[in-house]
Amino acid sequence: MTVLTRSSDRQTVSLSKQVADSGEGEVWETNFSDILAKIYHDPTPERIEKLKAMLANPPVDPMKCKNHISIAFPQDLLLDGGGNCVGFLMPAVRSSRELPSIYHPRLRRRNAPGFNWYYLHVTALNTAWIIQAIHEKGYVLGDIKPQNILVSDRALVAVIDTDSFQVRDSKTRKVYRCTVGSDGFTPVELLGKDFSTTDQSEIHDRFRLAVLIHYLLFGYHPFSGEWTGTGESPDQTELIRKGFWYGGNNSLICPSQTTISLDVVHPGIKRLFLKCFNDGHASPHLRPTAEDWHNALKVAVNNLTICSQVDSHFYSQGYGKCYWCERSVTLGIDIFPGIHGTATTQSTKEKQRVAAQGQTKTPSTATQTIQSLTPTSQTVQQSTSQSLPTPPPNHHQSLSANPRISSLIYNKLKNTLLIGCTALLFGLVGWQSVSLILPKTVNTDLKQLLTLNQQLDSAWTTRNLT
Repeated sequence: MTVLTRSSDRQTVSLSKQVADSGEGEVWETNFSDILAKIYHDPTPERIEKLKAMLANPPVDPMKCKNHISIAFPQDLLLDGGGNCVGFLMPAVRSSRELPSIYHPRLRRRNAPGFNWYYLHVTALNTAWIIQAIHEKGYVLGDIKPQNILVSDRALVAVIDTDSFQVRDSKTRKVYRCTVGSDGFTPVELLGKDFSTTDQSEIHDRFRLAVLIHYLLFGYHPFSGEWTGTGESPDQTELIRKGFWYGGNNSLICPSQTTISLDVVHPGIKRLFLKCFNDGHASPHLRPTAEDWHNALKVAVNNLTICSQVDSHFYSQGYGKCYWCERSVTLGIDIFPGIHGTATTQSTKEKQRVAAQGQTKTPSTATQTIQSLTPTSQTVQQSTSQSLPTPPPNHHQSLSANPRISSLIYNKLKNTLLIGCTALLFGLVGWQSVSLILPKTVNTDLKQLLTLNQQLDSAWTTRNLT
């Protein structure tokens, strides 16, 4: 067992089990609960100076007040027996998975079947919020990619691999560059550049964030679709270079049969995609900021409503109908499968309550979980986060194993309560007065309620016997 020392207080740190290995170094479990150690293969002086600059200027974690860490930032330096820095300590992420496992339909169905469009919106919102906080401290993520964002079953997001950020020393102003990038996430102005000699800015991150959010809301890269030009379709990097995407002006990439229309998202989200990939192609400074995405996604989440036919379908009220039901009929594909017909048992007030659960203007502690989700082989990376707002559960799972029984319970309780109140009023003031007090719609139905309640009693008894 390797034994090291914390730089800040000289406490002993034991490395117990290796959990990951990369080109830069190894990640180990330690004797400290939920703390991992990253040990560099080559701890160069520049790497160590970069870590010191990060420790001196940590970003403000937007979830700190909720006791959740959403930015897996270095916490302390690690020293060997000779007093040389060999790595650092960082928080650990438990029961979280990489982003592709929730936005890719096939992976989502296998790993996270309860992750619906509402949860994907909340995940996008949390991601934008965290990146906004990172940018506010002057950091550039540089290598934004799905594998560097972890998400829990409650849409709690964690940004990892933070030691690869571009860092500017707040005292000396020296820049420690991000030397790596990922295909499909590099903006046009950086294509072909040597990252080891190129200073980046948050403007470059804006493109990467927009691609990431598009993956979350649609399930695929925005620079993809049906090629309408001559010959074979260029590769993705070349499409980005030319600005060819399915929503572009005069683009040679058009929506394919399975492309999800931009019209299905909230109009504010659609505007940001157009602004980023159209206006931002020639003028990168016009790309929406992380704060722009954060604000727009808050509105979009509040605008989502639940489908009246399938309990796992959510859609934007601005679209006016459930796109996922529509797509299921036309293509025979449902990327958010649920139990058809169960949502019709919910009252209008219940649907409004569910849709309104996310309407908070400030962070709220997530206490609900998606009951169908169970973590796969544990991804041990770097931290945990907090969601805003709390996503609603899948209704057919949270109410009962049998949604028809839940419906009977709900309607029986509602009608019993209404009949009881009516009987009380009738005894006090008489039927004619009750008829004048109650709304016409309720008054008309009152005479049928006793019969309906008797039917419910009979149905409930029969259901229990069978």
